Amino acid sequence: MILKKLTMHNFGVYASTNQFEFHGGKPVVLIGGMNGRGKTTFLEAVLLGLYGANSFAYTESKFKTYGQYLKSYVNKSDGTKQTYIELEFSLDGSNEEVYLIHREWDGNAQRIREKIWVKKNGIDNSFLTENWPMFVENILPSALSSFFFFDGEKIAELAVENTNTQMKESIKALLGISVLDLLNNDLGRIISRLSVTVTEDQDLVYLEQLRQKRDSAIEDLNNVDDEIRQLVKKIEGLNIELEKKNSEYAVKGGDIVEQRHDLMRQRAQQQALLERYDDDFLEQVAGEMPLKLVKELLFDIEIQGTMEQSYKTSVMATDKVRNLYKDFVSKHPETNDILSEFIKFVQADNDAHKQEEVYGLSNNTLYQVKRLNSYQLKECIEHIKMQMERRNESQKKIDEIDNYLSVDIDEKVLNRIFKRIKELEKEILTEEVNLTALQQKRTTLHGAAMIAENEFNKGAEQVLSSFEAEDDDKRIVKYAHMAIKIIKNYRIRLQENKADVLARTMTDCYRKLAYKKHLIKEIQMDPVTLDLHYLNGKGEEIEKKKLSAGEKQLMVISLLWALAICSKKKLPVIIDTPLSRLDSIHREALITTYFPNASDQTIILSTDSEIDRKYYELLKPHIGDEFTLVYDDDLMKTSIKKGYLFEEN
Repeated sequence: MILKKLTMHNFGVYASTNQFEFHGGKPVVLIGGMNGRGKTTFLEAVLLGLYGANSFAYTESKFKTYGQYLKSYVNKSDGTKQTYIELEFSLDGSNEEVYLIHREWDGNAQRIREKIWVKKNGIDNSFLTENWPMFVENILPSALSSFFFFDGEKIAELAVENTNTQMKESIKALLGISVLDLLNNDLGRIISRLSVTVTEDQDLVYLEQLRQKRDSAIEDLNNVDDEIRQLVKKIEGLNIELEKKNSEYAVKGGDIVEQRHDLMRQRAQQQALLERYDDDFLEQVAGEMPLKLVKELLFDIEIQGTMEQSYKTSVMATDKVRNLYKDFVSKHPETNDILSEFIKFVQADNDAHKQEEVYGLSNNTLYQVKRLNSYQLKECIEHIKMQMERRNESQKKIDEIDNYLSVDIDEKVLNRIFKRIKELEKEILTEEVNLTALQQKRTTLHGAAMIAENEFNKGAEQVLSSFEAEDDDKRIVKYAHMAIKIIKNYRIRLQENKADVLARTMTDCYRKLAYKKHLIKEIQMDPVTLDLHYLNGKGEEIEKKKLSAGEKQLMVISLLWALAICSKKKLPVIIDTPLSRLDSIHREALITTYFPNASDQTIILSTDSEIDRKYYELLKPHIGDEFTLVYDDDLMKTSIKKGYLFEEN
């Protein structure tokens, strides 16, 4: 059920026609208003629309009659005294099935008579109009509505007491247990009414034997399940201890001990590399490296040697030409003297650029000098630089290993921890083997329980078939006795299972809300009495009186939340004065955790002191619709405006 629209005409403080329309999209609807502005009236309008005279708002009121209750809500400001409320909702939030319930009454009438009609998908539906109480009770029984539509003040009061009788009965109803009680009572009345004394015959004795066999098989299965749960819990505890011991072993140097051989091997490798780099450096120093110190001199030698070489070449060429010229003149005496003059010119140039022989380098030696100057020395320097970087890296690794190996290790302590680790590993392995055996045993017992269940069902069918020919009253009484026994056993198992599921769900809800998350580790519910018990981390029960008022209230809210979850119903939650008596820490928990997740639609009716600016900002990402109730003191009526209090101001 998702509320889509609430219309109120001359109802309470809402004079004339006022309408809330909910568009959804996000789960929270925030309605703000000061006290006396119509928040509680909104809640009671929803209850009245759904349940009419069955609303707990009426049954818990001071009015003796339903008519007086309706008349108390007539707003007389417009003089008509015609009052109605109209509630529109869908079952799943879609528009496939939309229902509209309309209730109206005349405040001028001496005797108030309520008119009601129902529409489905906009069309009048006479069947639903006539059978509305049955229809709405099937959606959300009125006895359970207080779990979904509640007043925070009443929750705070409830938190002071233990789970009372009314709540226990409501819990049974919500979990489907009370239906069995009603059925059992009805069967008892049938037996009493017929006043027939029936003794168990052989068929019933046989059926009882089958029932005992089945119950015994189920009990064996449940016992094995308990053993499995305990063993799983033990293995989890052992694994936690093993993890802690492994961490402690590593912190105290266990990893170093185990890695020592590998670390020493790595150190030896790096030391060998270091020595190789040193040898290479010495080789370079003994070779070309010293020439780097006389680099400028080498360049001078290269220049001087080049000049000397050029001069020698020029002199040799001149001598060659001169000799050729002499040989030519001897053979040709008529030759012009111009060539002779040119030879003299070349000779004069050579004399002008004459170079004294300083180094007397050979061609090969000069080549070697040029090679050194051009690239060989540079390559040598780069090589040495690279080797020095590699050497430094190796030295750094050696230093790191030495620092790692220098850790002070208490081997006695390590041996003790290592021994415990091995014990834990052995124990875990043993328990895992035991767990496997138990799981195999469970498979066998589960098969036996299924066989026993089938035998019982077949036996019951046979016994019932044998009764077909008997007298109707006698047969009915026998059926009733059998059913009572079956219901009794089924009810016990059902209540145990439901109580366990509800307690675990409540534990999860409470831990999501509680500030002191380690105060209560587990909440248990007595499968018979439905009393709640709170256990700490040691499995010890915590007295309720030792809990703070806020923690008690969170307990009740956690119970309501868990009941809503376990009911598996898609229903809205309406909360009036939601943060009553809660401190700031627990308020924030409700704002951030409970309200956005309580339901697909959570309607909060709040003052500015409860949902203030801080909490509003925390809740804002989850708000789909927000309204402010504005009261006119002169006209004495409330109107509805979009936006929450702060936006309206």
